[in-house]
Amino acid sequence: MKLLTFRPARARTGHFGVLLSGNRVLDASALPGRKLPGSVVDCIQQGDAALAALKTTVDDAEAALQRGEQLPHVFALDAVTLEAPLRPGKIMAVGKNYADHAAEGDGHAYTRVAGFIKVTSCVVPHGATIRKPAWTEAYDYENELAIVIGRECCDVAPEAAYECVFGYTIMNDLSCRDVQQAERKEGNICIGKNFPTAAPLGPWIVTRDEIPDPHNLRIVTRVNGEVRQDGNTANQIHRIPAQIAWYSRAGFEPGDLISSGTPAGTGMGYKGPGTWYLQHGDRVECEIEGIGVLANTVTTRKRRA
Repeated sequence: MKLLTFRPARARTGHFGVLLSGNRVLDASALPGRKLPGSVVDCIQQGDAALAALKTTVDDAEAALQRGEQLPHVFALDAVTLEAPLRPGKIMAVGKNYADHAAEGDGHAYTRVAGFIKVTSCVVPHGATIRKPAWTEAYDYENELAIVIGRECCDVAPEAAYECVFGYTIMNDLSCRDVQQAERKEGNICIGKNFPTAAPLGPWIVTRDEIPDPHNLRIVTRVNGEVRQDGNTANQIHRIPAQIAWYSRAGFEPGDLISSGTPAGTGMGYKGPGTWYLQHGDRVECEIEGIGVLANTVTTRKRRA
């Protein structure tokens, strides 16, 4: 299933939904007589029983729609506003996890899982405007498979890692390369990865059962329709079990994320004329096979106080 958070027209708060066939959204948080989770996080926390109840509800809705019934709690996808599917407690990000991306930077790949923390105040949804900071000239995109943790866990063994996975989504790990590189010389990456709107997330979470092999997914990034990144998760250096085992030393809670690195094709690696760094008006589309497309548009305008 594809689980999402959305706002129907004129709604002020997010509703918990499931994507149905035909690009329709079932409002799972407004169904009378059904004991269903009230949010994506609730669904993660409640585990298999919640997923089973939700699947039954989805199957019933799909059958009713096939019969031509009109359901008051089903909306067209293009008639709702998507929010970030969840607000994670923490985002652990893996750096240099594709050899071709490491090569287009300083050429050095990490010998073990390593990276940085992305603060969750950076999270914005599919469709949101992303703001290029005035203090960078190297505003870059990074299309990444994000792993959604399904239960509280700590010190997970690699062979048990997938038992901790709830599902998968997409994160665009926006980066200010000039600041990031200056910070790395001092030993820590912070502001170059953490600034307002630096973590577009979504458009929804795909449950683990729909992606049996997360290491066989094509990753494509387009900027203004031009393909920039075209890779596959099969090329990750450190795979998901290793990522979970290492980062679980910090402890995980349901809904936490691991963003698992990006392939080559970033603005940092471009050597041709002009620049591939993001500019005002650029539309960035991050697509991952089996999940969907996370799209956002760049602005250089500051948000009013």
